[in-house]
Formats: sequence, structure tokens, C-alpha cells
Amino acid sequence: MKKTASFIVASILLITGIYAQDYLDFNSGNSNTKKVLLVPFDPRIYLNDATAIMAAKDGDTHDEIMQFFRYQLNLQLYNAMMDSCTIISLFTDNTRQDQDDIDQLYSIISYELVLAMKNNPENPEDTEKKGFIARKREEKAEQQRREEAANYKTHIENGELVGKRQSTEDMYLNIVFHQPEVLAEIAKRRDINYFLFINHFEIKGNYGDPYLSGNSKAERTIKVHFSLYNTKGELIHGSFGEAKIPFNLDDKQEIANLYFPEIIRQIIHNIDF
Repeated sequence: MKKTASFIVASILLITGIYAQDYLDFNSGNSNTKKVLLVPFDPRIYLNDATAIMAAKDGDTHDEIMQFFRYQLNLQLYNAMMDSCTIISLFTDNTRQDQDDIDQLYSIISYELVLAMKNNPENPEDTEKKGFIARKREEKAEQQRREEAANYKTHIENGELVGKRQSTEDMYLNIVFHQPEVLAEIAKRRDINYFLFINHFEIKGNYGDPYLSGNSKAERTIKVHFSLYNTKGELIHGSFGEAKIPFNLDDKQEIANLYFPEIIRQIIHNIDF
């Protein structure tokens, strides 16, 4: 009887261990590298206009689909960064301290739509190959883009987007800290160098196309807004990663597997590990 009981306990532990492998050790990494605290997006800051077709396929609710994308993005970000830095994720909520920290961070920030910084290229050698004149032309265009955006300041006020009418393609939802001292306290306690915030996750179709429903080449855009801050609450980099997906793609696992890696590469190339 004792052998049978021991076997059952061992089997349960084995199954639990296999299931838990997906979650990994969210405090792993080399002690000599930079330490990054990964903060997932607030569930309230989420947009997915493909929810209906995804829900019809799998029978999931809006919240279940949102939590799936929130978890997958966080997990894939962790996997992509784990060899380059010590990464600590607040997604797991394994401890009361994790939950308290994420709640506190969410409570001290607001959001504003601002011009995105230009992401670092995935292949820096491509930039080096460009001639002097080409680089200067790009720098001039970037400066002009920023000057124009400065005249059309857009922000969120009482949940409503306020500002002069303009395209938002080059903009991202940035976070603003009302109590930056909270970051310093968390950074000191957790001994970290950077905060990587996922500010907003959206899947959105191009509804400016009047023939969208009958166009087999129609697409939606996955856009992940992010901000990298230092321990003083100073912005290091703020922008977005994006990918195009078929408009009628309703398989959320396929979306995560095929398109998240492209977005994550755009994010992590801006971190100085």
C-alpha cells in the first residue's frame, strides 16, 4: 500500500513538473549581466478587433483570449532575453510581492500617445553600408517628422484621445509616471537596471479600405507598444513592434507562434545588454 501511495505521489509530481516547464524560472540569468524587470501590459489596455472570429473558433471569452496573448508575449519575451540578461517577470504573480509590485506600478502611471522613437535595426551592418548622404537624408527626415509631431501633441484625457487630427501610424502609447520614486524603490529592492514595460497590445484591421471584406489580401496589424526606463524613471527608448497578419486568421496559437517572434526582435534590439 505504501509503495502504491508513493508511486501516485511521484506520478503527480512528474506531471506537475512537465506542465510547469512552460512557465520557466522567471528569475534566471547570469549575475554578471544587466537585470531587467519585465512588466506585462495592463489587461485594461488591450484592443483586439479580431476577438469575434477567434471566439467563434475556440469558444473562448474575450478575457481568455486576452490572457492567452498576454501570457504568450511575456513568455516569448523572456525566452528571447534570458541568454542576454537577468530577467525578472512580474507576470507570474507567484508571490504576494510580485502582485503588490505590479498593482503599484499600474496605479502610478497614465498614458499618452506620442511619436515613437526609431527602433534600432536588427542588422546594424545594413546601416553602416549606407552612404553619408543617405544617412544625412534619413536624419533630416526624422528631424522633420519630430518637429511636425510636436505641433500635434496628442494625449489621453479621461479615457478619451485628445489632440489635433493626425495619423497615428508612427505613434505609440507611452506611459507617464506620477510617482517616479516608486521605480527607484522597486529597483533598489530587486537590484535591477531597467524596467521594460509592455504598454499596450492591439490587433487592428485597416478599416479605411472600403473593399476590406472581399479582399483576400486584407490584413490586420499586431502592434505592441513598449517603453524601456532606467531606475530613475528616465525613458531610454519608447516605440512599438508590429507585424501584419491575414485579416481572417482566427487561430490565436498560430498568431503567437508565427508573428510574435518578429515583434519581439523589434523590441529587444533596443536594449543595451
